Amino acid sequence: MYKKIMKAVGIVGYKKSGKTSLTLKIAEKLSEKYRVGIIKHAEKFDEKESDTKKFSEKYVTGYVSAKKSGIIFPEKKSLEEIISYLNVDILLIEGFKNNRSFPKITCGDYEDDLAIASDKDNLDHIIEKIERYGFKLPNLNCGRCGYTCEKMASMIIKGEASIEECQQLNETEIRINGRKINLNRFVSDLVKNVVTSIVHSLRESEKGIIEIKVKK
Repeated sequence: MYKKIMKAVGIVGYKKSGKTSLTLKIAEKLSEKYRVGIIKHAEKFDEKESDTKKFSEKYVTGYVSAKKSGIIFPEKKSLEEIISYLNVDILLIEGFKNNRSFPKITCGDYEDDLAIASDKDNLDHIIEKIERYGFKLPNLNCGRCGYTCEKMASMIIKGEASIEECQQLNETEIRINGRKINLNRFVSDLVKNVVTSIVHSLRESEKGIIEIKVKK
């Protein structure tokens, strides 16, 4: 199932180091072959339309204009929660230096142990690195693989491990309206064991991927 999960890479660096410019160049090149998404870390969100700002202070607010549309949440969401709303092939994540669950591309003098390329490399080289090494671990640190997500990410980049070794990505998956829900180890095991037990009791059960759809 992991083969269909999107690739991801972070673009990191100090302020004014060219992160946004590099992100746009990468996105433009990748969009020739893939569906590309971008998430940017920001200290504050600028809402110029006054009515939308009033609504979004307390409620989940959707807006549709002549050129753009979107959804604004009244509370802070984690990177993983925002990712769950996206349906793209490759995700570019600008900022989020402290999230150690995906590889990075560094800008300027910034250094990172999870770096797979830098802005000093040519664009084609960067694209090749993203296509080959891009991934996003769940950032749950469940320990089922025997490591933290940061350690596993480092091992994947070094070729010492494979993304398929992440148990969270390869066992139990719950989606609500197409949005993937992150599960901790207890819930993942619980859902897997209960569903597997029920299915195995059926006459026509067989080994393979189990898919269940429930309408509320």
